[in-house]
Amino acid sequence: MNPILDQRSQSILVELIRDHIEEAEPVGSRTLARKHFQKLSPATIRNVMSDLEGLGYLHRPHASAGRIPTDQGYRFFVNHLMSLPDLSEVEVSHEPDRISKTQGFDGVLESACSQLSENLHQTGLVMLPGFSNTRFKHIDFIKVGQREALAVFYSELGILQNKIIPIEKDITQDQLASISKFLNEEFSGKTIRTIRRELLHRIRNEREHYDQLMKRAMELSTQVFGEEEKGGELLVEGALNFLDHPEFAGDLEKIKALFKTLEEKTKLINLLDLCLQQDGLTIFIGEENIEEEMTGCSLIAKNYELDGNSMGTIAAFGPKRMDYTKVISVVNHTARKVSELLSERKKEFHKNL
Repeated sequence: MNPILDQRSQSILVELIRDHIEEAEPVGSRTLARKHFQKLSPATIRNVMSDLEGLGYLHRPHASAGRIPTDQGYRFFVNHLMSLPDLSEVEVSHEPDRISKTQGFDGVLESACSQLSENLHQTGLVMLPGFSNTRFKHIDFIKVGQREALAVFYSELGILQNKIIPIEKDITQDQLASISKFLNEEFSGKTIRTIRRELLHRIRNEREHYDQLMKRAMELSTQVFGEEEKGGELLVEGALNFLDHPEFAGDLEKIKALFKTLEEKTKLINLLDLCLQQDGLTIFIGEENIEEEMTGCSLIAKNYELDGNSMGTIAAFGPKRMDYTKVISVVNHTARKVSELLSERKKEFHKNL
């Protein structure tokens, strides 16, 4: 548990972190006295800074330098920001919003990722919906060979997926059509995760009640809906922005490790998968990140939703020394905008059915 700070210590810590974020340099007591605390002497501020260092909120990188925040200091600062009632009202951008409902589903998410990166000059991340979170609308089975059928799957967002699955040789197209009709009536509007649970329950508890057609329906459903996966596809924009931040520009090994993480994506998907399980804003600072090469970074993420269900995650990824006020506002705004557009897209898709 972090120690409780008095009001003066809190104010000095907050202003020091703001100055460090802006200047990317250690902050000294004279600077704080001149800019923010004219009624306090540099000696008084220096004593408070020393106490904050002893409590773990600040770090002095050089003997004669000012202080910079530790992970604990940044966490205090972010918690302070989250307590401000007007945080969501911060102006996020003077540029026009390029995310539009005229775009396809993938286009909306790609625009959200690139706009997030450009507005913040950080790395933008968007995790697309995993199959488990997709809400099922309609399926057709089409026989394409003696032992093969094409499963044509539509989600409620109009996303189309095709999959070739094996079938018994004697099954007819009429029987496949009956199976399609049964599944559409039984499962339309439910997520794939829910459908999997229901299929498992039915197969375990109602097997003896199936006729031949329903037995085949369960078998085909298991092949279409039964594959588990972790997370969805990850979009990454603005990886090169890390090179513009002084804390990374001079450390070749650190930047190489980060670029490898961004290129391979697996570790980021694991991190965003944790965010997907949370409500509201998720913020990882420094060593709160699960991978060693990310400990110099912060990640701020918010889930985008459809009908109150989290579909995927939007995040900004960058150095710990980021403008948290702006980043939090932009991430919130982008996730809200994407959620609104997905809802509108679902309505349009249903209207056109």
